[in-house]
Amino acid sequence: MDTVFVYLRKIGIWMSGGVAFILGVLVLPWLLVPRPAVGIIRLNSDIWYASAWLIQLEIEEARQDENVKAVIFQVDSPGGEVVASQTLYLELQSLRREMPVVGSIDSMAASGGYYAVMAVDPIYAKPSSSIGNVGVWSYAPEEIGVNDVVLTSGPFKMTGSNRDEFLRELEGIKQEFLATVFSQRGERMQMTPADLSQGLLYPGREAVRLGLIDYIGTETDAIEKAAEQAGIANYKVVDLEARVIDRLLKEDSILLEPWIGAADPMTGERELPHGIYLLYDPRLRGAR
Repeated sequence: MDTVFVYLRKIGIWMSGGVAFILGVLVLPWLLVPRPAVGIIRLNSDIWYASAWLIQLEIEEARQDENVKAVIFQVDSPGGEVVASQTLYLELQSLRREMPVVGSIDSMAASGGYYAVMAVDPIYAKPSSSIGNVGVWSYAPEEIGVNDVVLTSGPFKMTGSNRDEFLRELEGIKQEFLATVFSQRGERMQMTPADLSQGLLYPGREAVRLGLIDYIGTETDAIEKAAEQAGIANYKVVDLEARVIDRLLKEDSILLEPWIGAADPMTGERELPHGIYLLYDPRLRGAR
């Protein structure tokens, strides 16, 4: 009986060692290999130089992390300044040449927000998301002439433009915006430039029908599409915005100051500086 017990014990030890060996050979390397990742870049604000700077840091974070194989550009923005919106578009387009970048719209991608998301493909949104508002507007200063108090070297030195030149500039930016949409959306567009230039906002389902976006879906759907485009499985999701902000806090870097043209959180009114905007706000009657 003792001999049988010893024999069985040896078998148990041998089997345990075999299982441990198999686990070590097959499982341990799998655990040690870094998992591929889908990164999330977030734009949840007006667009101005500081918010664009933060997005640029997130883009660079995606480039520097060799595990990030694809990116989601998550948008909830009414737009903002022209140059900052164009900067985002160009930076995202550059990133898209390096890895898949998929768009996911929450409540709104309007004006400059829609301009920026044009850089990615495909684009998801919710059924009630507000999308579009393609166009440009300006809050221009009054022309100031030479008088006893103000002396200038030229009639438009104070304003940098006259009314006719300003209107031509607005028209040029509008045409560039329209050209960007049609160049990126191509044959998917089911509306004319004249219709799009009316500046309307469209709900998500209508935006899909018109070709402004591609799918109705969640951020999770967009993540899965990005992973599919990158050809990765068993991936993790990393919040690039949270990672960048955490690093800035540790470095005591200056974080975002409120935009001078931001809406008052209580009244919704804005006090916008003179300038040209790709911005939607239903309460801009309060601008002054």
